[in-house]
Amino acid sequence: MRKVGLLSLLLLLVCCLQIHAKVYLVSIGIADYPGKKNDLHISDNDAKTIAKVFQATKDASVKVLTNEAATKSALLSTMHTAFTDAESNDAVVLYFSGHGTPGALVCHDGLLTYQRIFEILKGCKATKKIVIVDACYAGKMRTTKQQTNNYNSQSVMLFLSSRTNETSMESKYQNSMFTIFLERGLRGGADINKDCRITARELYDFVHKGVIEASGNKQHPVMWGKFDNDMTVIKW
Repeated sequence: MRKVGLLSLLLLLVCCLQIHAKVYLVSIGIADYPGKKNDLHISDNDAKTIAKVFQATKDASVKVLTNEAATKSALLSTMHTAFTDAESNDAVVLYFSGHGTPGALVCHDGLLTYQRIFEILKGCKATKKIVIVDACYAGKMRTTKQQTNNYNSQSVMLFLSSRTNETSMESKYQNSMFTIFLERGLRGGADINKDCRITARELYDFVHKGVIEASGNKQHPVMWGKFDNDMTVIKW
């Protein structure tokens, strides 16, 4: 009886940890860049949309920065503050919609390298680390073989809206094409087995297929990094 009781207690503790696991999301969207030449149309809405998805779940901590508020220093500070609070059983998610360039994201006032982002993620206790980027040429984050090896050495899931040589399409709707299918997938469209959780593989399959079909085979989302395909991205 004593062994059975101890086993039951351990199972209860595990369940409690799973129930109270939190998601820390930093959602960034920049449509209004300095001047007019580089402005986008709906990237700020993209960030707000993904924030609402996670806010609708239990135990989500969400920070949103858009347009002029999304400076390099603000993004770094927000990531550091938000992700430092995460425990080992939690998940941290960085979502970015805006301009991209090889090896970096384009903040409102300059470039933020992926290397700097990975430095912050490395100091985070969370075992689930996710970076989602909706930007043109998002796949070009791997500018060198050495950088690719550095990224893959960390346990981070990278979900990028397009291949190295592709643009990421906006749309006539309130969100860009990639984010439209990302939202649909996270809200349950990707939940193939109806277990109320979306895994990395389920999300990729749903978004990848949707974007390819909607873009006429012109845009191909990619997912790579060191992570478990069965990792839970969001749970309802």
